[in-house]
Amino acid sequence: MKNILQIQFSTKSAGSSAWRLHTMFNSIPGCSSEIISLYRDDEPKEGITYLPSFSLFKSKVNNKLEKLLFRYDKEKYGMFSNPILGTSICNHPSFKKASIIYIHWVQLGVLTLNELVRIVKSGKKIVFVLHDMWGITGGCHNAMDCNQYITGCENCPIFDNQKSVIKSQVEKKKWIYAQSNVSFISPSRWLADRTKESYVAKGCDVRYIPNYFDIKCFTPSGELRELEPSEEESKPKIISFAAANIFSVYKGFIYLVKALEYLPQIYPNPNVEIQVIGEGELGELSSIPYKIHRLGYLKEEEDMANALQASDLFVIPSVMENQPTIIIESLSCGVPVVGFKIGGIPDMILHKENGYLAEPVDYKDLAEGIKYCLENKLRGFKLDNFQPEYVLDKHLSFLKEA
Repeated sequence: MKNILQIQFSTKSAGSSAWRLHTMFNSIPGCSSEIISLYRDDEPKEGITYLPSFSLFKSKVNNKLEKLLFRYDKEKYGMFSNPILGTSICNHPSFKKASIIYIHWVQLGVLTLNELVRIVKSGKKIVFVLHDMWGITGGCHNAMDCNQYITGCENCPIFDNQKSVIKSQVEKKKWIYAQSNVSFISPSRWLADRTKESYVAKGCDVRYIPNYFDIKCFTPSGELRELEPSEEESKPKIISFAAANIFSVYKGFIYLVKALEYLPQIYPNPNVEIQVIGEGELGELSSIPYKIHRLGYLKEEEDMANALQASDLFVIPSVMENQPTIIIESLSCGVPVVGFKIGGIPDMILHKENGYLAEPVDYKDLAEGIKYCLENKLRGFKLDNFQPEYVLDKHLSFLKEA
């Protein structure tokens, strides 16, 4: 019997991948899955154990301490984490009975590096599921254009006065990953390659397995009939954008704004509307010459599916991404996707077939992609290696070795 325990921050946003794996594992004969989560869901989910309120308190204290101790340009460098406080997991009943531990995104006060050492020393099979670059750097969550993670982050551009903290984090991670019971799963080829070349994980067992996705509500809209010319002309073209935090440094919303400002020069169709999904005050955005619908954060999958099914196109202008679930959700709904050729996005989009890959941070090329997809009435579709059967088979092969 393979008893699998997954540890995570929450099931929201990228954390949904652990829940989807959980449902997959429990469908496999001879497997059982449990999840330990720091943050609670609005409605408790079967199979998830939520850490006590004291763990939440420690997490909040940890986050305040990190903000106090590590001051840097967050707008330029994004997130940096050096965990100080966290929860001990090794004595938890779910941990004790598990034979395989999947560790997902566990920053912001979930686990410390010392706790990760104790987890690895337990002798159980440990699998680090990579959701960003924090696991292979000296503390930044995305290295952007910095390659210091290859040599050990000795000349970190973020800090001049925290070299010992960064070195300690790097060396501890290197020790953890050197243990024979540790493996990595990356949902993107891009991050798998970065991990293999990193100082801390060079020579480690790194597998590329896309995130599991088998959510029935994300299907094409029933309105796929050919429209009459008059109907086609009157129906607005809906372009959607979504991010948990619209103004995250990684999500590139400014490039979408610039692309939409430029779009009328190459696509003079005034019957275009923009749908923005996520948290963040947008302001006036008077420079965008289109009607804007502000949907806010959609926490229910059915609501997100409905928003995507109403779209003609989804645009993801991110400057750093691993394997964004929103692309799979869009393609599953038959909606083509335009994005920059960065991170794990090229794994998911066939250029000019189910979407358009623009040159990185080139807003004019992003606009060309919008024009191309709308004029050619592209339809979205998932590639074969994102089908649930393929991902299930990959995990089965991995578990047989564990």
